[in-house]
Amino acid sequence: MMFMIGQGERTVPVGPPEPQHCPRCEEVTDFQPQLKYKFGQFDLLFGFVYDKRYQLACPQCNHGWHLDKRSMEQNIGKLPIPFHLRFGFLILLGLAAALGAAYMVTHAAA
Repeated sequence: MMFMIGQGERTVPVGPPEPQHCPRCEEVTDFQPQLKYKFGQFDLLFGFVYDKRYQLACPQCNHGWHLDKRSMEQNIGKLPIPFHLRFGFLILLGLAAALGAAYMVTHAAA
């Protein structure tokens, strides 16, 4: 039996671009509001997010600013993080607890 363990990082746009002056590019460009998160995975089904931040970034040089997490999450509504990464670790713990309880019930009667 083989288990796969891994980690990754994703950047997802979370709103319409906003024109801002970029101090690095020295021009006005459309900055993209983004959600950047890091995650771990176990067997590609059970994951967890361990770092999440919102940012406003220049599309050319990636210079930008961090945004307030609470206000961004109120504005965007549903998080664009896949279900298996948001709740996968809790589901894995629930399955392990259910299997452990089933084992205890079947072997306690014997």
